[in-house]
Amino acid sequence: MKRALKPGVYAPLPTFFDDHQELDYVSYKKHLLKLATKGMIPVCAGSLGEAVHLSFDERTALIRFIRATLDEAGLKLTPIVAGVGGLSTRETIALAKAASDAGADAGMVILPAYYAASLNTDANQVVQYYVDICEASPIPLLLYNFPANAGGQDMPSAVISEIMDRAPNLCGVKLTCGGSIGKLLRLNARIKESLSVNSSRPFPFLLLDGLIADLTPWMQCGGHGTVSGIPNFAPLASMRLWNLLNTSSLTKEKSEEASKLQAILSKADVAAVPGGIRAMKYALNKIHGYGVAPRRPLLPFNETDGDTFMETLRELFELEAELEKMENREK
Repeated sequence: MKRALKPGVYAPLPTFFDDHQELDYVSYKKHLLKLATKGMIPVCAGSLGEAVHLSFDERTALIRFIRATLDEAGLKLTPIVAGVGGLSTRETIALAKAASDAGADAGMVILPAYYAASLNTDANQVVQYYVDICEASPIPLLLYNFPANAGGQDMPSAVISEIMDRAPNLCGVKLTCGGSIGKLLRLNARIKESLSVNSSRPFPFLLLDGLIADLTPWMQCGGHGTVSGIPNFAPLASMRLWNLLNTSSLTKEKSEEASKLQAILSKADVAAVPGGIRAMKYALNKIHGYGVAPRRPLLPFNETDGDTFMETLRELFELEAELEKMENREK
């Protein structure tokens, strides 16, 4: 059974390791359920999941583990998005097929970074890459535009629109790039003017943001959700904002609450992005006790940098604790 993707909060899961740098499934299960039980859609083996540090077998093993864990928890309808980007067309297709066999419902593909300079000389190569992998993939694919992790490659909306037109198996985009709101507006206009974009797909094309920092304007401009690292340590605040933004008519009180939530989450996002996976794991170690180490050559944050990072997120942690108390009182 393949599950359709819907608008929502997509959570890119870190991959936890034990003291021997092996996969830590105990921590992974705890964290997965903390997020999925709150309505988030798990994304594995992405940028925060250290996909480039995982072997082919580890990536597929994680997907099988996630599917089994979700099913066991009664979350059989929760889809799984898996990072399946490789360094070549052949490798990406192989990863997509393996992900499908393991239980993923969709894949997410960032541009190969190694030959970024060569790919940048001719956009036809980029278009053909996505056309080829979409044609061969047994699961729908999301295009992931993230210049910082793709050797500086930044796909303009015109290139993405051409891929949309030529690849019916492309089910959406995640934009973690400068000018993302402008790209959102242009892509949304393209979808509205070409009815075939959605009629040729099993579910409506998704326009997802890569930063929860601008979720409010993103939704106001026709976006469908976020794939942000912040929900990893603030799931209640993230879902509260999402639910408020999807309320048809907000009272003044609720509107003010949404504005406050967005401001706090935005501050946290600005602080977290530069620290990347190292900062994320430091925070999750302090909060939940998960392993702090990424895979080498990355090393854990030192205490000085880590404590400074935690202090910048203090307002968010206090908000999350307040929301948790409210949730417990309502149970």
